Amino acid sequence: MGKLNSLMLSDIDDFDTGGRARLLETIDRLRELGINESVSLPQLVVVGDQSSGKSSLLEGMTGFCFPVASDLCTRFVTQIVLIRAPESEAGVRVTIIPGPTAQTDDEYKAHLLGFERKMAEDDFGSDDLRQIFNEAAKHMGVPGPDTEDLKNLDKRFSDDILRIEIFGPQHRNLSVVDVPGLFHNPTDDQTEEDRETIRKLIKSYLNDKRTIILAVMDARNNFANQEVFSMAQAADPAGARTVGIITKCDALEPGDEGRVLKIARNEDAKLTHGWFAVRNRSTKDIKDGMTIEERHKREKEFFCTVAPWSSLRSDRVGIKPLKGFLGQLLYTHIRGEFPHVVKDIEEFLLDAREELDQLGPSRQTASDQRRYLTQIATRYERDVSNALSGSYGSYLQGNSSLKLRMHIRNLNDEFAEEMARDGHTKVFQNLDGEPDEEYERPGRAEDDIYEWIRNVYRDSRGAELPGMVNPSVLESMFRQQTVAWKPIASKYIRKVARAVDDFNQTIFDKLIGDEGIRDHLMARLREQNQAAVKRAADELTSLLQGERGGILQTVNHYFAQTLSNIRQERIFSRLKANGFRDAYYDLSLKQLVGAVHLSNEDQAVEDIHDILKAYYKVARKRFTDNVILQVAERHLLGVNGPVKTLSPEFVMNLGDSELDHIAGESYVTSSMRNDLASKVDRFQKALQIAKSANI
Repeated sequence: MGKLNSLMLSDIDDFDTGGRARLLETIDRLRELGINESVSLPQLVVVGDQSSGKSSLLEGMTGFCFPVASDLCTRFVTQIVLIRAPESEAGVRVTIIPGPTAQTDDEYKAHLLGFERKMAEDDFGSDDLRQIFNEAAKHMGVPGPDTEDLKNLDKRFSDDILRIEIFGPQHRNLSVVDVPGLFHNPTDDQTEEDRETIRKLIKSYLNDKRTIILAVMDARNNFANQEVFSMAQAADPAGARTVGIITKCDALEPGDEGRVLKIARNEDAKLTHGWFAVRNRSTKDIKDGMTIEERHKREKEFFCTVAPWSSLRSDRVGIKPLKGFLGQLLYTHIRGEFPHVVKDIEEFLLDAREELDQLGPSRQTASDQRRYLTQIATRYERDVSNALSGSYGSYLQGNSSLKLRMHIRNLNDEFAEEMARDGHTKVFQNLDGEPDEEYERPGRAEDDIYEWIRNVYRDSRGAELPGMVNPSVLESMFRQQTVAWKPIASKYIRKVARAVDDFNQTIFDKLIGDEGIRDHLMARLREQNQAAVKRAADELTSLLQGERGGILQTVNHYFAQTLSNIRQERIFSRLKANGFRDAYYDLSLKQLVGAVHLSNEDQAVEDIHDILKAYYKVARKRFTDNVILQVAERHLLGVNGPVKTLSPEFVMNLGDSELDHIAGESYVTSSMRNDLASKVDRFQKALQIAKSANI
């Protein structure tokens, strides 16, 4: 193949003429910074069926000659990156970029990243390149140019990328990608699983809106059978990024030209950007030693002299017109995508800065470690204060879990509603014998509360006089009436504790980028948090004991007033039931007494109901408020609660050994910080370059 000078890489300069220079140079400089690992940059991708001439088209465009019988190279993605560099740095560097599959296996990923081959200009020959391709294929675990047995392989295709960087002063930077070719019928060395792997890989490139699709059609095959064009149309419905290229026109059987010529003239299988026809080197041409210069000459002669191909427009045949067209298309495409590229750079820069800020400064000494944790604790206290006061700034707006006060208010409302709806065992009634709507539970069959009271009253009679109510009876009934308070309140406390835990987990994720520190700190705080939850449970038990375990007590005037009102309403109700509806009627004292008189037992039952109803309402509201204030607010949200444990004082009280255990910096963290700092620097430079372009 000869030395690097013979590759005619300067042919790529056709992509960089006229007013495109500044824009293309800007993309070149961004690519030189390596930001294309994160930000998608405009590039050319060659796609087509297996053996459709993709690699030959690629070598015609770039001047890079693949090894003979290199159809096996399409077992993986090949990316040719042309980089302008001084003459002293001219040469080739071959590396492997791990694909999506390798990202899940750190050991295999490191194995791939460890592959690197460099060749200076004087050492660059076909045998050297062939050997590199074999080594790279072996590294990826797929067949290489010299692989003979293709049947007994664990892996036939790879989504890893063989990156070939070619340095020299004679060309502009450009990235051109060749992906494995599609095949339709599985064989012994190409399975249905391989077919799906390739389709997914091709789709990932086609769906990138910054990719210009060079869709290759073998002239010998029917257009309808070439799946790549339907895939390209699905990814690029408007056709703004797709260019059709017809190869192997010289290999077409005589008489079959008409079908292909209609496509080449864009009369059939129409594309927005139309079609180009090329003549590439055949395997025989390569073996005979045909150079790239001779390839260009032979192609020009073919389309000028061989009928019917000579009837095609001269600006639509051959590599040179194709490259000129692609240069303009690439320029237009870059102009349209450039604002989005800038936006992506800004977003990645912001993300990298946030990750770097989360890692914090270097922490090699106890002083550094204590300072770092104090900064975290200070920010944590600020965020807790804002979250509890309901001051949801932009920092707390992004995640619902961080709106702690909102969640607590919602839980308080739910708790109060559930206590009012389900806190009582029996439904109190109105004077007309119907369920009191304040306690009614529609759709549920309820026992008659008067029957229940009468049975308990009869079973509990002691030494009291007839018609009198034993205080212990009321206490017993109240305890039975409030059986549901404990499970309802316990569920509420669990929900509050969970909301607090979710807040802590989320805020720690935002504040602390180092997973090790986050885990160590959470483990150190877990004991205090569990103690706070235990104190809350004990406080709830104490409240329940006070409300349900002792005598019934209240100084709330609402109880006496409510009871008095109920009794007065009962008298009026009885009078009305006996026909006394007008206060001006001439009523005798005997008639009035007879109208309101009840038996001793009936009087006791009604008194118990009314006293229990009046007291229950006061006690329920009191208990609900106390659970919210004395349990949730004091123990879970208060000074010694889970959201108040981490503070500057907590950090200052840590011993040096414990401090180092929590905040000491590992080698992984140090390396991550260096990588992020480098990324921030590169993205800052990239953003400066992009904005200074004034495009």
